[in-house]
Amino acid sequence: MAKTPEEIKPHAADYNPQAWDAYELWELGMWVHLLVKRATHRASVPKRHKDLYDAQNYLTMMQSKLDELKDDSPA
Repeated sequence: MAKTPEEIKPHAADYNPQAWDAYELWELGMWVHLLVKRATHRASVPKRHKDLYDAQNYLTMMQSKLDELKDDSPA
């Protein structure tokens, strides 16, 4: 199981435990892609920043999953 990134822990109370780990890499990547794309369409700077903040959190989740795979790799 991948480690829960520190960056998403402040949001943990809004979700079931380890719910983020149920996403596959491609799903997390799609969230990153769509949130970044939406950010480029935003007229509101605060909403653009929120989209980019959320995209960063999904990217951080992807990194945690990648780190887990690297840790499990045979030598």
